Amino acid sequence: MAEDNKKKPSASRISEQQRYRYVGFDVHPGRIKDQFKSDTERKKLVERVREKRDHRSDLGALRDECTLLEDRVSFSDRIVLAASCVAMVAALFLPWYSAYNETIEESQVEAVAEVADSSVADDSLATDSAAFATEAATDEPGDTTGAAGQVDDGAGVDDGYSAAPKEEVIHGYVAKKKITKDYSRLTGLGSLAALGSVGGQVFSSGIVLILTGLIFLVLTLASLLLPAYTLFGLFGLKGTADQKALKLKSILRLNWVPVLVFTVALAASFVGGDYSFDAPALYHSLGDSYGPGAFMESLSWGVFVTLGASIMLAVKGIEI
Repeated sequence: MAEDNKKKPSASRISEQQRYRYVGFDVHPGRIKDQFKSDTERKKLVERVREKRDHRSDLGALRDECTLLEDRVSFSDRIVLAASCVAMVAALFLPWYSAYNETIEESQVEAVAEVADSSVADDSLATDSAAFATEAATDEPGDTTGAAGQVDDGAGVDDGYSAAPKEEVIHGYVAKKKITKDYSRLTGLGSLAALGSVGGQVFSSGIVLILTGLIFLVLTLASLLLPAYTLFGLFGLKGTADQKALKLKSILRLNWVPVLVFTVALAASFVGGDYSFDAPALYHSLGDSYGPGAFMESLSWGVFVTLGASIMLAVKGIEI
């Protein structure tokens, strides 16, 4: 079928004359001028081409500016990864765990002044004055002196209350409480030394607390071993560039382990559990039972520095 199509004449087929003109037979008729002014210039160009060819063959390159020749892990990437390893180790000397006790202090009572309306007192005073005047008017005529004296005394009392202010001040007392938190912190390396005291209380509790204790023990050891192994992958590997990059990629993937075990510990905290010791008597922040609140309250910022550095190392393993 293909042979039949070739034999068929086609109006769009290029003629022999057009083909020869296209490739340049008739574009530069006659003798083509020399491209070099002298043999010295030609030899210099040929020498440069040969040097470039030999250099590319050593690198395994096929052309100039080949992206396949770019470093998979640049120098700046190595510096960032090395800094992340140092931060991961330094975080072990930072507080990883914290707990606190609340201290309640009774402050001195403070007087609070309130203004109250005394119109009720004025109404009662007016009623008493009217009753006193009525009693004086009904007295016997012979006792006018006494009545007059009583009226004068009543008038004097009325004048005294009329001069009194319309408002009075009522004093109250409010007792305020001041709550302070006394923190106790433990570093990542310090937790290894406290396995006999704190670890004994954790590992004697329920299965959730035992699992959480084991997870953070693994996390602490991983924070020591993974940075050392990663630094070896950055500066100690041997082989070609591709071989070292692929090996470093597999090493960096191991830095997902701290993030994974922390996620498992966080998920286990939602299951909860009971303490085998009197936790509120030891630290108020622990609460009566173990849960996600007690889990997050017990962590300090050193753990999150470790997780951040671990994520930076692991993400670079995806890019390689």
